Parts: sequence; C-alpha cells; structure tokens
Amino acid sequence: MSSKRTAGAVVIGGGAVGTAVACYLAMGGVDVTLVERGEFAWGTSRRCEGHVVTYDTPPGDYSVFCKTGQNLFYEAQKFLPVDFEFTPEGIGLLVDDESHLETVKENYEGKKKEGYDVTLWDRDELRHREPNIGDKVLACLNFNNDCTLNPMRLCFGLAKHAEANGATILSRTQVTSLRTENGRVSGVETDKGFIATKNVILASGVWTPQLGAMLGVNIPIRPRQGHILVTERVKGLLSKAYVEYGYLLTKHGLKRENVTPDMDKFGVAFVIEPSSAGTVLVGSSRRFVGMDIRPHPAVMRAVAERGNHFFPTLSDMRLLRCYAGVRPATSDELPIISTTHVPGLFVGAGHEGLGISLSLITGKIMSELVRGETPFIDTSYMSIDRFGFNPPALPVGETSA
Repeated sequence: MSSKRTAGAVVIGGGAVGTAVACYLAMGGVDVTLVERGEFAWGTSRRCEGHVVTYDTPPGDYSVFCKTGQNLFYEAQKFLPVDFEFTPEGIGLLVDDESHLETVKENYEGKKKEGYDVTLWDRDELRHREPNIGDKVLACLNFNNDCTLNPMRLCFGLAKHAEANGATILSRTQVTSLRTENGRVSGVETDKGFIATKNVILASGVWTPQLGAMLGVNIPIRPRQGHILVTERVKGLLSKAYVEYGYLLTKHGLKRENVTPDMDKFGVAFVIEPSSAGTVLVGSSRRFVGMDIRPHPAVMRAVAERGNHFFPTLSDMRLLRCYAGVRPATSDELPIISTTHVPGLFVGAGHEGLGISLSLITGKIMSELVRGETPFIDTSYMSIDRFGFNPPALPVGETSA
C-alpha cells in the first residue's frame, strides 16, 4: 500500500458505481481513496451488457432520474481520459404480444411529455429497418438517446480520472473491518494496512451487505443471477441493440403468457447487442441462486430459444461462449443512495440492472452527500430508511465531516 494512511473519504468497490463515486469526489476536491479487493470491474460490471438506458422505467420521478443520469454520460465522454466505446445510437423495445401494445403506447406518450427522444415503429417500419426480425414482432418503441458502452473501459476511465484529480487507487486490497470512534466512522482496516477516515462509501454491489454488517447496518441487497451468450462474429444481423418488452415484466417478477415454462422459471427475456468486436451478445435471465455465477445449460438453452424467436437467423450462428454474473437487487428494484444512521457511513448500491446507467449520477450525488450538500435531484425515495431495518438515517449534513 501507499505510504498514505489517511483520506477524506474511502470508497469501497471498484465497479462502475464505486469508480464513479471516487471520480466525482476527487473532482469535488475531496481527498479520496478507492479500495477494490480484486481488479477494477472484475465483478458485476464485467458481466453485463453495458447499457445506459431509460426504457425500463415508467414515466415519473424515477424516469426523470434515469434520464438525468444518462445525460451525464454525454458530458463524461468529453472529459474521461479513456475511449469507453460510448455508442449513443438508441435502443429499441420490441413488442411481440398484442396485449402489451396499449401499455407501450401509453409509455411512448408519457416519455414524450418528459422530453425523451422516442419513436414508435409499427411492424412494417420495423421490418423495413431490421429485415432479420422475427415475424411475430409487432412493434418497436425506440429510445433514441439510450446508449451502449464498454463497462470495463468505463471503470478504468473513471478510476484514471479520479487518480488524475488526486485520488489514491488501491486494487487487490481486501477490507477486513470498519472502525468507529465515539459512534462515527474513524477508519478502514485492510489486509494491507489501516486508512484513517471519517467518511466511508459502500459501493460494492452484491458484497455491500457484508460491509454494512461490520457496523451493524442492515443493507437488504440480494444477488440475482443473469446469463449472456456470445455469438461468433457476424455482419448485418441487426443495426443496434434491442430488448423485448417482457424484460420489464421479468425484472418486476411479473407473469408472461407467451413464453415456455423454462423461460418463465429462469426469468428469460430477450436482449441483443452488437459488440465492437463483431460478435453479438444475447441475454438475458434472472434468478436467485445466491452467488453462483456458473452458466447453467438449461438457462442457456432458454436464452437461445428466446433469441431465435426475435431474430430467427441466430439459430444458424455458433456460440463462442456464455457467462453469468450476479446483479445487486433490492426488493423494490430501486437502488439505495443514502446516508445511514452511522455518522460518516454512506451507501450507493443495489442498482440491479441499472448499475452502469446510474453509475455517474450515483457518483455525483454521493459526492454531494459526503460534502454535506443536498443532492441536486430528489433521492429521498432511495433512502435506506424505506426498508425499516435500521435506525433512521441521519439528515444530509449531519453525517459528513
């Protein structure tokens, strides 16, 4: 470890959220140390599609929050020192069930009123633009500002920018305990030495509950597994990324009528994204199986079968590999962006499938909370208090030092 043993704030977690928090703290003039037990982006951030999306929230406060978070990527593209393969070409939401059309149209109108750049294609328009689309797909709601990016390069860029602004970066460093003195945070003990600090931000995704427990804070986050298949290189299959409308239903644990029992059991919903390497990523699944990240053949078959439904020519392509990861999920599918009842302890975790999308806005808000400032956008409904498992979180300004 560096000879440095003190910090204005310590961020624990080197994924998209943790590196973003460190980046914004450093840009805000805070002497921050970022601690990651492995290499940066080795956990959940490495095993996702890398979408920055607004399609999966109905119109309302959280929708505006997601859109505000997305806008930060257009700014970050200008100042991050790494090309994170930011591709703002839009993402389409595919509809294959007629009973969903009315809801999708209402979503389209609501999003337009919120200022989104959205377009709605009927079957003919969709087929004209995507000749390989399946016959049973009825329409597509396009979120034209939604984006894809390389999550690993994003994390690397955020960490490098934090470092350039004075942050200390510690990878392969395991946190062994969190210390308090007179009831407030006083430091972080690691396997490479002690870091004295009065502010600790827990941004470790599915590992955050273990860290919170060190100070008696109950953080209700569960790992939710997901699979992604990677095809051989292919040209001309599709022009951009797509997701099926059923993805929103599986995310919220809702029943679908037009899927097989295995698709229903494994929470399979179609996601497809062409990669910069020429391969195609096909997902997805959702199930609670603890921290298991081993690909399961039955889940892989269900994902492939669902993919063939939307793009039948996928059945002619070879798969190169499959990987699985775990998302940090809360019971209401909202992240925890919050102070806690322990002075100096903050939580930025539980984003589930929106960790990449909301990484920058979480980093910016965490920087404000640590500096004792009221967040620039309402986050009260993301407080850890909503679960009722802990004493009330301290008001902004009373937890920072």
